[in-house]
Amino acid sequence: MSRETEKVVRENKKADAYDYLKMAENAVTVEETIKYAKKALKMDPYCLDAEYLIAQSEAESIDVLVTKMEKIIRKGEKQLEERGISMEEDAGSFYGLWETRPYMRIRKGYLELLLEMGRFCMAISEAEELLRLSENDNLGVRYSLMALYCYFEDEKNALDLLGRYKEESSFMLLPLIALYYKMGNVKKMRKYIKKLQSSNSDVQSAIEMLMDADQEETLIDIANSEMYSPFSEEEFILAFTEGSYLYMSMRYFLARLYEEVVL
Repeated sequence: MSRETEKVVRENKKADAYDYLKMAENAVTVEETIKYAKKALKMDPYCLDAEYLIAQSEAESIDVLVTKMEKIIRKGEKQLEERGISMEEDAGSFYGLWETRPYMRIRKGYLELLLEMGRFCMAISEAEELLRLSENDNLGVRYSLMALYCYFEDEKNALDLLGRYKEESSFMLLPLIALYYKMGNVKKMRKYIKKLQSSNSDVQSAIEMLMDADQEETLIDIANSEMYSPFSEEEFILAFTEGSYLYMSMRYFLARLYEEVVL
């Protein structure tokens, strides 16, 4: 696929950095990814997505990648300043500005790295800043933040976040169920289980799949997919997978949730 795209680029004199970026994203090998990403970056020094791909491909370790990401973020902030975009004056509507989107994607990638490394307090600060910059949260940062608040049993901030977005997806309600399980508040736990069951009729089948060792391959495919239907089996599984540090810290949580659901 990338070779065909390269041919189109060679034949099209108007090809730009975006063409090379797509080639880098679709590349089969690491070498091709770096090659095309560097071409994109050469054509457009503001192409932070290309710089991110290069960093991911060349970093020897996750610690090195974090350092590179922090440098890219600082570079992005400098670029935004040069374009007249203020981190304060434009806060709240960042993702609505086309020029900020690469920067916001890099910040989301940085947040995901912090979660992978277990740097949860840093991740909370990062997520809160991202929501300050983009109140509409086009990148789904609120889901990571909800799981983090519930991991630390921060009921107030978790409920404030739910009230702010008024959303009854698995990403928002499952962490709250876990929160009240951790707090031993069965009444509130059951309240949010009922809310989740009302919005998602596939909760029971999703839990059964998570508990079935023979479904490992299917679960991996769902976890690696970026596509899912709202209020579905896949949504629940993705919510559980992405917040696994919360749910797997409670040995009996999934079994108890299943008992409550089938009652």
